[in-house]
Amino acid sequence: MDGIGNRHGPRNDITAIDVKIVSRRNRPHIAPMSERNYKPRLGFDIRVKPPGQEKKKKTASAAQSGEDPSKHDCAAPDCESKAACSLPKSPREPRERIWLCMAHAREHNRSWNYFEGLSEGEAQKVREASQYGDRPTWSMGKNDRARAAANARGPADMEDSFGVFGKEAKVQTETRGHYRGGKRLTKLQVNAFDTMALSYSASSGEIRRRYAELVRRFHPDSNGGDRSAEQQLAEVVKAHQILKKGQFL
Repeated sequence: MDGIGNRHGPRNDITAIDVKIVSRRNRPHIAPMSERNYKPRLGFDIRVKPPGQEKKKKTASAAQSGEDPSKHDCAAPDCESKAACSLPKSPREPRERIWLCMAHAREHNRSWNYFEGLSEGEAQKVREASQYGDRPTWSMGKNDRARAAANARGPADMEDSFGVFGKEAKVQTETRGHYRGGKRLTKLQVNAFDTMALSYSASSGEIRRRYAELVRRFHPDSNGGDRSAEQQLAEVVKAHQILKKGQFL
């Protein structure tokens, strides 16, 4: 056996093999789209403007107005040149256009001032609006009336059928208190509304009607001389006096 071989014969050294790679002249994988013989591989042409379909570009003014600029004279005083383009007349009248020659068009553009005719306040509003794409904006978290109404309701609006938040709701009520018209009610005023079974936002008319109803209910004359409800009547009268003193009537 050869010293570098094995029992099956000598081992070939791959580095000694002369390998020749023959390239076929096939069509390139990515063919330039400008070739006249371009054939799309997927069966449809994805080019925006295939060769032969380009059209002569029009000037911006001609495209907008649909008119030939050479048919108009320059609108600048004492200018006899033909117009080259049309431009907005002024920032306040962007839809009204004027025809100008190239020289006067450059001069018109150099003298263009969008803030011309605006006060300092109006100009500042335009600058601030441009920072947000001229979209309307509004302040967040500053609705004092909504916040006062939410505080007045407190956790009473929360429906807790299983009593899961009962203890926490009670603590929040004691901490926040009750509000009416954005003002916090005193403890006596809260007890007065509770005694008369009224909401803390009850109107003066509702307070008067409830008071008359409770007086008729608990007065001894309405109960055949029975004085067992006199204590309740006294509490109702006291609650009415507290609400009257608080100017809720």
